[in-house]
Amino acid sequence: MKIFIRLIQSTFIIAALLLSSINSQAQTADEGAQLFNANCTSCHAINEKVVGPALKGAHKKYDEAWLLKWVKNSQALVKSGDAQAVKVYNDNNQSVMTSFTNFTDVQVKSLIAYIKAESEKPATATTASVAGSTTSSTMDATSSNEGLESKINWLIIIISVLLIMIIVLVFDILAKVGDIQGKPVIDWYGINGFLLLGFLVLGMGAATWEFIVHTPLTVNAQTPASEHGVIYDSMFNITLLLTGIVFIITEGLLFWYGFKYRSNAKRKALYYPDNHKLELIWTIIPAIVLTVLVVRGLKTWSSITDRAQAENAQKIEVYGYQFAWNARYAGTDNILGPHDFRKIGVVNALGVDPNNETAKDDIVTNELHFKVGQPVVLKFRAKDVIHSAYLPHFRVQMNVVPGLPTQFTFTPTVTTAQMRVLLGKPNFDYILLCNKICGSAHYRMKMKVVVDTQDEYNKWLGTQPKLASISTPSVSDTKTLAVK
Repeated sequence: MKIFIRLIQSTFIIAALLLSSINSQAQTADEGAQLFNANCTSCHAINEKVVGPALKGAHKKYDEAWLLKWVKNSQALVKSGDAQAVKVYNDNNQSVMTSFTNFTDVQVKSLIAYIKAESEKPATATTASVAGSTTSSTMDATSSNEGLESKINWLIIIISVLLIMIIVLVFDILAKVGDIQGKPVIDWYGINGFLLLGFLVLGMGAATWEFIVHTPLTVNAQTPASEHGVIYDSMFNITLLLTGIVFIITEGLLFWYGFKYRSNAKRKALYYPDNHKLELIWTIIPAIVLTVLVVRGLKTWSSITDRAQAENAQKIEVYGYQFAWNARYAGTDNILGPHDFRKIGVVNALGVDPNNETAKDDIVTNELHFKVGQPVVLKFRAKDVIHSAYLPHFRVQMNVVPGLPTQFTFTPTVTTAQMRVLLGKPNFDYILLCNKICGSAHYRMKMKVVVDTQDEYNKWLGTQPKLASISTPSVSDTKTLAVK
């Protein structure tokens, strides 16, 4: 009996260990998926080449210890003369991979676990496997069916053409009958008038349905997460209301008049050349309304872009390139170190000299974090082509142009945690998107944005490495090493 009980206990222990192992692996892969989506999708996919190579099977091609070094600092590995690293670097046209020196070994292993899980997913049935299992008689039947379908399609086309010709002949006969009787057989003007009325009702109904059903799904229907966003939404809603009223009136009158004043032999057309009073009214009123809207817009834009308010705001640089974003935070001095495109390195991708006194405490990250209720000035810079930084929930958008720094100042008002509660979405995250088509992987160009409380922000920032702690070999040095 004791032996039996021990066997049962051992079985439960083994089962618990197996379940724990499976759950641990799943959790690791899930964490890796989050890291991959936040940091890697701008350049990599599992099954297809984007900017970098497809990653399917990478866990088999390279051992874990090597991958740990490669992900954290690929160019340091290249510089060390590692043959495998140099080969990968050269095989990919010496494209500089972003270094993730802030990743822990556990995080990199989670990425590897995610790549492994995605790589080992069962492939869908291929055409070749289907063909291999198909007998020759089935293939013959398929070929016969395709031939029959082709003949039927041609027959349908011929019949359709003949029907059109018959309809045209019928209308021609009816027109001749009308000429003989001195009265049209078909009242086309009446038909057109009722079609206009039907189109008006159907179009207005469809537009109303679209507005009611899909407006709540847009970002503009959600609470703005910045101070100026409230003013922005107010301007948008007022403009939408006014133009909506004008649209309904003008389109309604246009189609109604087309119906009411359709051609009628019993009614004579009236020639009405002009009405100066009416023209004055419909010129002056829109001019006044538009002037008010434009002046308010200019005042709002002027207040948003006023550089005086940026002097005491926290400064964060947002650096765009195909196809990702980087963020650089000023240290305790609140001064971003100078940058120079000639200093762009394989680790220091932003071209900032870490030896400069104002740059030593700068922090480069792959996420944007803001402090709630604190003004922040985003200084935008691009490496290659024109991008457009778009933070929809904050009502922020600014072009990011190579060689032409731009900036936008705003104050976040809703933390990520608060927005999750407001939307009822526990997994919600703010996001920075590129809103200008900048290349083949434009749709992948995004970065996670978080609005923290002061304590949360300080805790997160304290875990980020300073720029001075990261080595920054030059691109030219790395290329020379790769050639060697």
